Amino acid sequence: MNDAPQKDRPRLLVDIVADPVCPWCYVGLHSFLNARDQLKDEFAVLPRLRAYQLNPDTPIDGVDRQAYYDKKFPDKAQRAEMTLQLKAAAAGAGFQFDPEKPKHLPNTLKAQQLIRLSHYDGAQERVGLGIYRGFWDGEADIGDTETLVKIGAEAGLDADNIRNVLASETNVSDVKSEAEAFRMTGVTGVPTYIINERAGFSGALPPARLADALREGAKQTAA
Repeated sequence: MNDAPQKDRPRLLVDIVADPVCPWCYVGLHSFLNARDQLKDEFAVLPRLRAYQLNPDTPIDGVDRQAYYDKKFPDKAQRAEMTLQLKAAAAGAGFQFDPEKPKHLPNTLKAQQLIRLSHYDGAQERVGLGIYRGFWDGEADIGDTETLVKIGAEAGLDADNIRNVLASETNVSDVKSEAEAFRMTGVTGVPTYIINERAGFSGALPPARLADALREGAKQTAA
């Protein structure tokens, strides 16, 4: 529990630009949650998960992940080294996962729609973690509507409302526009953290380093 009154702590808004199928984003999300705990007596930290798609051209039904990675990263030694780095980074962020586990690579547009919806319902952290854990740990198809309905409902959202939103062309357009806006402003790698809508940096930093980077960003945006 944090006993410091919220009014005595400056507000720290952190936009986390990420894609659920990015393994470094999974590490980055856990690292942020750890860093937030380190900052709880200094700031009232308000995170927002923001939409980005590393592979926006992925077919709506997804593709075979192994085949995709064989083409994108043909050097098997390089991929093995990246897997080791990811596992080490995850351990540093306080959790474990197998970056090689998922066999299907979905289009994440619908997942991003659900994440956007959950912000307005105050359930974004639960939904975001549910999507990441579902994909990376449970091999869930997070491009599938009913899979996302289940994740959202378990986080407290209304199932029928989720279905309606995921079928909404307006919502699709909003998510695509948000992702494209970040791309146009120079976001090329994720996770990217944007502090108080002004200062930003990229990379799945270890929790202590991330906490320091957030502190520094807070100073810059307070000036």
